[in-house]
Amino acid sequence: MRDPIERISVMADSSVSPVFMLYGRVYRVVAYFGLMTVFGAMIAGFRYDPQASGWMYLLDLVLYLAFVAPHLLLTRSSWKQRVWGDPSGSPRERRVYIALTLVTWLGLLWLHGSLPGAAIALPEAVRFVGLIGFLWALLGFFEGSTREALDGLLGVPGTVMQYSHGSETPLHTEGTYAQVRHPMYRAALLAGTCTLVWHPNVAQLFWVGLIGLTFIGFIPLEESQLMAARGDDYRRYCQQVPYRLFRGIW
Repeated sequence: MRDPIERISVMADSSVSPVFMLYGRVYRVVAYFGLMTVFGAMIAGFRYDPQASGWMYLLDLVLYLAFVAPHLLLTRSSWKQRVWGDPSGSPRERRVYIALTLVTWLGLLWLHGSLPGAAIALPEAVRFVGLIGFLWALLGFFEGSTREALDGLLGVPGTVMQYSHGSETPLHTEGTYAQVRHPMYRAALLAGTCTLVWHPNVAQLFWVGLIGLTFIGFIPLEESQLMAARGDDYRRYCQQVPYRLFRGIW
């Protein structure tokens, strides 16, 4: 079985240069590394020090806002239309977005300060259950995803766009998407919640809370773009699957 990036690239153009192939492979490694750092940071734990200054909460909040603000702009259809000429974006646009996300996220991880506050001393067995829960949720995040689909999500050169608002991405309505409309976000929220058992302190609560609120806040924005791009198809899907994250709740 050929590697997806090679298989798709060769199908598209048998004269693809070795330089482009190398670029695609390097980009893929970097992009996947960036994706994994989000989950890696949650399971490794954010910096906690009961003796730290309370002002660190303000500093870390500013750092997080500096990380989130560009994404609110770059993910808007109007911005993609104005800059890239397509409200759904393009593989090149996706690569720029992923690169910015990686740089700003790693900068945040490097610069964020230790936060003070309370912590709970949980038995090791209970903490281990939290770790297992995290791994279970991680499986849920990638459920149904193929390497080809993830390549498309990350904009790997030579692949086809995936998880976009446009018609190039099939409307997912089966599997976990038949339960809730945003199962990947649900899995990410559950993964973060489980790390609170592994790291039961307020620093972890602060960061997991910020990340979780960001996911929740993105949902109405994302759905408005899907509604504009897919029209009646997405409206019918919303009627068939009324819950966004958790069945019976929201």
